[in-house]
Amino acid sequence: MPTTASWVSKKPGRSGGEACVRDTRIPVWSLVSYRRNGASDDRILEAYPSLASADLEAAFAYAAANPLEIDRAIWLNDAVMFDCAHDSLPATFVHRGRELGLSDNEIRDAFDPPLTRAELDAALAGAR
Repeated sequence: MPTTASWVSKKPGRSGGEACVRDTRIPVWSLVSYRRNGASDDRILEAYPSLASADLEAAFAYAAANPLEIDRAIWLNDAVMFDCAHDSLPATFVHRGRELGLSDNEIRDAFDPPLTRAELDAALAGAR
């Protein structure tokens, strides 16, 4: 049953320690990502029926107060979802990881399978 009060919490053993709404396993970054991709709050609540409007308000307030944390989490999730075997890695995507303060090792390890040093260097050079 949805609640009328909400908050954001982090717990080491839950969702990789990510900031989540209340005591759920729903990370703030996933809600922000939905919104950035054009989903309305109503659509987000349809996708997450256990949440209420107050949960979205809490999540978006947290994201506004912690933009780097949220942007990094979204970038890392996008990297994991990227199919290096079939898609050309955009240099802008790798450069964005650096802009977010990720080290070369963090960038390489974010992909599955991890990028080789040569693949990272090629992406940073703008070719792959």
